[in-house]
Amino acid sequence: MIEALALSKRHGSRLAVDDLSFTAPDGAVTGLLGPAGAGKTTALRLAVGLDRGAGTVLVDGLPFAAHRRPSQAVGVALDARALHPGRTAVGHLRALAAGAGVPRRRVAEVLERVGLVGAERQRPAAMRRGAAVRLAVAGALLGRPRTLLLDDLTTHLDDDARAWLRQLVREHAEAGGCVLLAAGRAADVVDCADRLVVLRRGRLAASGPVADLLAHAGSAVLVRASDPGRLAGAVLRWGGSVDPLPDGALVVTGLDMAAVGEVARAEGVALHELTARLADLDSSLQSLELPETALVSGAPQPSGVGA
Repeated sequence: MIEALALSKRHGSRLAVDDLSFTAPDGAVTGLLGPAGAGKTTALRLAVGLDRGAGTVLVDGLPFAAHRRPSQAVGVALDARALHPGRTAVGHLRALAAGAGVPRRRVAEVLERVGLVGAERQRPAAMRRGAAVRLAVAGALLGRPRTLLLDDLTTHLDDDARAWLRQLVREHAEAGGCVLLAAGRAADVVDCADRLVVLRRGRLAASGPVADLLAHAGSAVLVRASDPGRLAGAVLRWGGSVDPLPDGALVVTGLDMAAVGEVARAEGVALHELTARLADLDSSLQSLELPETALVSGAPQPSGVGA
């Protein structure tokens, strides 16, 4: 697991990370969430010794540099475009493998794992964003690490690439591994993360299981119905709140999607759309001030991590 203890870091006069502590357990995907400038990248760079500051980050009880083979303990992808422009995909991975003491045959395995077979000879300048992300993840997986640190890789991905990345991190966590996935938007992590660590201006705003934080944040539900007026009245009777939109849709707060569906069924109102308003969730999460939820003992032990 990852334990960040009292991290602080200044960039000139700006305090980028301010007395930040959080945990990310094994067997789970933890989303490190916050807008640009919240301190996500600085926290990850502190974790692997790329920045120096106050505090400590322990990975499985040891600082990153204290591991006998750090790159085999922690797989890191902080910038999907941080690739040598003159190297091919396979050349990039072979250079990483040589530096990490990883057998060269592992390169072919991770290329297959991330779906880049056939693109081995491509150079970074010719790669689309999705392929560059896959190559960055391949580099992180080279040493079969138990822990993955991934920084904002979901930005500007198409739906297929985003779904692939979410499946990969879920599989890694379900095999007992630890994943810390930084993102700027809640929509990029809530459907694959087990826990969230929410940052605001370098400090911890909230942390805990995704379901708990979403419940406290009061995420909204967008509804389009055959009879919006009738549905709105029923939602109010069930204890929810309704904000009508100019196009006839309703934004419901105070009830989750399942409850809204039950209200519509009970009223005999046909639903044309029922979706979470995740775009509104970011500002709601940023306003939270919740204590860290205690970790459950007996977290799953790794088996098959880094396949």
